[in-house]
Amino acid sequence: MSNPFMDKIFVGNPVDIGTSAKRYSNLLMAGEEPTLEFKGLRDGMVFTNKRILVWNAQGITGKKTEVTSFPWRSITAYAIENSGTLDLDAELKICGSGWGVCEVQMTKGTDVSAVAEAFNSHLLA
Repeated sequence: MSNPFMDKIFVGNPVDIGTSAKRYSNLLMAGEEPTLEFKGLRDGMVFTNKRILVWNAQGITGKKTEVTSFPWRSITAYAIENSGTLDLDAELKICGSGWGVCEVQMTKGTDVSAVAEAFNSHLLA
């Protein structure tokens, strides 16, 4: 079962926290802090201390944006696939209670151990 909210999207590579703040800052709750951020050409993803936000720019201009929120408490499992020799991207699959599986693609060479560390610190704590 795939995520009914979002197709597989390319969220790019890790960037400095705050690089895409204009995309998500108005969505953060009181006390919510970004901890890891990814930015693609039009799409992106940010991990916070409370959830994962994924944004997907749509249409020709990209002004219409879909934002999906995955609270850490609803995530039940994850899978990370690093990029191989001929692969163009790394992949992250997030499984959740009530919403199935969400798949995002990250730039080739992304440090998947940092992504795994973020998941482990929230899911196994």
